[in-house]
Amino acid sequence: MLRLTRIGLALVSCLALTACGSGLVPGNNPETDARMVLFAASCESPAPLHLAPSDKVPDSYIIVFDESLEGTFDRVSELEQKYGFTADTKWQAALKGFAATLTPELVGALRCEADVDYIDENSYVQAD
Repeated sequence: MLRLTRIGLALVSCLALTACGSGLVPGNNPETDARMVLFAASCESPAPLHLAPSDKVPDSYIIVFDESLEGTFDRVSELEQKYGFTADTKWQAALKGFAATLTPELVGALRCEADVDYIDENSYVQAD
């Protein structure tokens, strides 16, 4: 019984480390978790991806750069040219980044850009 418990503990530890290494941040929603495979990144240390638990804006993402980045708008322009998208909105004051309509493949590619801190799937928010 003790051996089986150790094997189970080892398996859970491996799964936890695998999830951490992927940069994907799972939610509690099984539908959200199943979608995470669509955003695979082909690099060693991808930026974390936070998927919306509900009320997502279709194909809309917020890409946040590292705070130390200088020339935010220039960097957004470089990424637009490199990957062939157009940012919907750009920020460089309180937050350095942009919002854009992107395919899952582009999200995966942007996760591998060294100056991307994290990516959030955009969602609708309602104030009551």
